[in-house]
Amino acid sequence: MTSKLNDLELPGGLDHSKMQKLLGYNLAQASIPSSKVFQRLIGRPLGLSQVEFSILVLLSSNPGCTGKQLCDSLGTSAARMSLLLDRLAGRMWIEKTQSGLDKRLQYLELTPAGEELVHKSFGLASSMEVDVLSHLTKIEQVLLTELLIKVAAQRKL
Repeated sequence: MTSKLNDLELPGGLDHSKMQKLLGYNLAQASIPSSKVFQRLIGRPLGLSQVEFSILVLLSSNPGCTGKQLCDSLGTSAARMSLLLDRLAGRMWIEKTQSGLDKRLQYLELTPAGEELVHKSFGLASSMEVDVLSHLTKIEQVLLTELLIKVAAQRKL
């Protein structure tokens, strides 16, 4: 007897039943439709990667945070974060302010153009998720979000 989930047909016509028992595989597969819609609605039109979008939204909610805090939050290396922040600063979406006490420390904030971009892109992201999750009931959508938050909370910083 196959489960209802195994009966869902995935592209390629392959049997995914063994892989569907693995959390990592399911997370990766679930990210595919979300990534495609992100690229279509936000990535290509606004010239933003998903991690750049995440940085901008985090800065909107946490003005004055540091690059290290962003690295810890997004699980990326300091070198990669430095490149991303330089790109966002070069596009005039963020400002870096050097600490008066420690010259190695920079505080980050959105520029007015960055704030405008966050407002526009976050609105698009919200509508994007409606499309991606439309086949789920409202209760399933809330449950999915709550469960993913619990899984993500287990990571080590």
